[in-house]
Amino acid sequence: MSRDVKISYLKSLQGYLWQNGYKTGDLKAPLFEDVAPKFPEWKQKGLEIIIYSSGSVPAQKLLFQHTNSDPADLTPLISDYFDTVNAGLKTEVSSYEKIAAKYDKYPPSSWLFLSDNVKEVEAAKAAGMESFVVDRPGNADLPADVEKRHKVIRSFDELRLLET
Repeated sequence: MSRDVKISYLKSLQGYLWQNGYKTGDLKAPLFEDVAPKFPEWKQKGLEIIIYSSGSVPAQKLLFQHTNSDPADLTPLISDYFDTVNAGLKTEVSSYEKIAAKYDKYPPSSWLFLSDNVKEVEAAKAAGMESFVVDRPGNADLPADVEKRHKVIRSFDELRLLET
């Protein structure tokens, strides 16, 4: 699993191990300490929290049900989930257009997409969304000139959503 191999029977085994581990409490999804407090704050402001991950939607839901935060289950605060099956590859502009089309009451310019992957940020921007690079411990190194091309944040505390 550490090599991120995409072989179906290994992914099935991985899914079983995760499901069992989360349900028994042996596993908890580690979140950075600034993440979970923002979810209720953003929801209270009327923002939709939508997850788009290369992990499957069932895996996303499992992860957000069993976090290391208090409360551990953040799924009541999440409006929707997307993955490469229901939206497409995260580096393709059409994937972000497809997601935005499902929520057509919000123009793409009102969306904020966060990622540690510069190519994903660029695809979201090309679809008309606001998008920032998130630089966290353990992420791959970012290109030296990334801050010349994109806003880079290191904590959700840097986000000032709906503040005037």
